[in-house]
Amino acid sequence: MRPLHALLAFVTFFAGVSSKGIGTPTNAADNVHAFSQFEVAARGQGGAGTSGSRPREIATWADGPGACPKGEKRVEIAKLQDLEDASRGEGRFAMDPPETCYLIKNGTYVERQSPVLWVRKGGSKIAARRFVGESRSGVVIRGRANIVEGSDHVVIENLSFDLAGFSKQSSFNTMDVAAADVTISHVTFTGDCATGSKGGHIEVVGGRDVLIDSCIVEKFGHCGPRGHEDHGVYLAFGTGITIRNSIIRGNSSRGILFNTQQGSYGKIKNVVVEYNRICDNGHANYEDGIAVSMQGTGNVDDVMIRNNLIYGNYYSGLRFVGTMTSKFLVERNTFYANGARSTASGRSDLNLDDTGSGAKTTVTKNVFVGSKAMLNDCYDATSRGFRIKDNVLFGARATTGGAACVSGTINLDPQLVMPGSADFHARSLAADGYGAY
Repeated sequence: MRPLHALLAFVTFFAGVSSKGIGTPTNAADNVHAFSQFEVAARGQGGAGTSGSRPREIATWADGPGACPKGEKRVEIAKLQDLEDASRGEGRFAMDPPETCYLIKNGTYVERQSPVLWVRKGGSKIAARRFVGESRSGVVIRGRANIVEGSDHVVIENLSFDLAGFSKQSSFNTMDVAAADVTISHVTFTGDCATGSKGGHIEVVGGRDVLIDSCIVEKFGHCGPRGHEDHGVYLAFGTGITIRNSIIRGNSSRGILFNTQQGSYGKIKNVVVEYNRICDNGHANYEDGIAVSMQGTGNVDDVMIRNNLIYGNYYSGLRFVGTMTSKFLVERNTFYANGARSTASGRSDLNLDDTGSGAKTTVTKNVFVGSKAMLNDCYDATSRGFRIKDNVLFGARATTGGAACVSGTINLDPQLVMPGSADFHARSLAADGYGAY
């Protein structure tokens, strides 16, 4: 089997949405499609690719001033010590009710020794405990967060974590999520491509009912020889995880990694990855937009990857290592130019690592454009229920090896509007019903 990790060399490929401005991207300099306010407001309506309907736009949002829900206790935070104490439920915040909303004032909060946000007390089933930034770009935490097991019903929103220049020698994550009913919304996770080791910006480690929504997750890890285990989002084990409407880009190794360490962490179940831009991740061969490393007893069950834009990732867009997958659906995504920076013969949009990879997976209604191949090789996965059927393919081969798991491929040009500038709307009516839009 090929090694899961490889050495890195940072190269910027396609530009995504700029993180300098936190909000709905509308500037042409941001190198993305400009979305109307109607499209932003209607983003939760309907599916993609339905003839005669307006498609939901992808990874676009509107930020506003931070606010606490009406009726909840509001406490303003303006000092590092207060932010630390409030998250821990200590000091003058020890008697705050579970449903308290902490409004964090604009400023930079620099970690001293332990995580700045170390959430040890959660909310209740009535209302969450909230940590809300006054503004997404104005509240900058230069450090980490940890939502510990048992600290359930927590919302973190409208602020930024910035690891540029952050110093920590051992492996770490920017945010660990081990609790239940956790929402991370309108949060920017950024770095300098020189900080972060053997972890990720967000690691779900036992979390349940976790929502990551309208976030930017970028530039975690060492974009070079030391960065072969540095990821954007790391799913170690947990259930009920949704990653939605976010930009996951430019991370050192993989954008999203499923990896239970052969089951030593546990299992992953009920995951939805939808309406995201997953781009420019990885900086060496065998590093990808999404990697699913499921071996031993560490199975992943019931996963949907749908309506995403997956493009410009170093080796592949979506890669499978091991057989421990079931009820895995990859539907209505647009894949573009994954593997374009690689010279490896196995580079492709979809990738099976080797003999013994892939099981109980269906790939359907996707668009594949501009790569060397849609799939590298079926190997022996057909016997385990790995199926690629009814997809649109243009400018690439179906596979560079055996094609037993591939059927019903439609060879046509979907006429993407401007893929070099990351606008992947299809103009061809013949491609209607396929791809992310």
